[in-house]
Amino acid sequence: MKIKSVPKITPKQKEILNLLYTHRFLTRIQIQALLKHKDKKTINMWLKDLRQKEYIKWIYDKDDFFAKTKPAIYYIGINGIRHFGNLNFHADVELRKRYREHERNLDFINRNILLADCCIELDDEKHSTHYLKTRYYYETEADYHSFSYYNFLAESEQIRPNLCISKAQDDQDEDYGDPDTVVESYLLEIFDPSLPRYRLRNRLNKYVEYLDQELDEWDAQTNGDPPPIILLVCATLTDLIYAKRRTRGLLEDIWDYDEMDRPHIRFTTTAKLREFGVLGEIWEEA
Repeated sequence: MKIKSVPKITPKQKEILNLLYTHRFLTRIQIQALLKHKDKKTINMWLKDLRQKEYIKWIYDKDDFFAKTKPAIYYIGINGIRHFGNLNFHADVELRKRYREHERNLDFINRNILLADCCIELDDEKHSTHYLKTRYYYETEADYHSFSYYNFLAESEQIRPNLCISKAQDDQDEDYGDPDTVVESYLLEIFDPSLPRYRLRNRLNKYVEYLDQELDEWDAQTNGDPPPIILLVCATLTDLIYAKRRTRGLLEDIWDYDEMDRPHIRFTTTAKLREFGVLGEIWEEA
């Protein structure tokens, strides 16, 4: 059943809405990169039309000189929510979140902007490899609330990664197994600067518990993908040192350092992730 009629928009504008649903907050530059579109003026025209039709809103203060030097940040507006409601496909719990996007704090917005940069990097890597085809597939929190590869994580009481990544290889000239065989799996979470230490400790405990207790479920749900490598992003170097030391102790309570099945939990800082990217040599093993 239709919720309410909405103004007509083009298929490309619907693609923009899909990106904002998945990534929550995006700049024009990110939208253009994710669409792989060359014309900045066309993107701006589509965005302006979507704003005028109340499909999207933006964070941008035209009267503040310093604010004008920063890119506008876009998110879904009321008609965008109605558009997805009319599709009868997206989970109600996810749609309800979109009504509160205008209330999100800066930490939440910055985290989603940084996650989008990670996704753009993974897309670029997928299109830049040639002979040995390495592809990265990913799902955001919004993605695995529907019928997706990682939808079982939506029901997890232990972990809630911001980004799930599969690294797959496909080489028709070599025997690497089936095309697009997953060779590594990653679960990435970015810790906000405002996260209290007791909650950080709880997050670390939950990831170690998951790796200790739930890998049989992971194996069953993913049809035998490798156990996930946990990627945790700390706000500061001080937080990284604390989290790394804490996690090392938790792991040593269960696994010896040289055990073959000892899981991998790796750390970096927000600054390094922003500067060098998710595929950069920035990760430190616990």
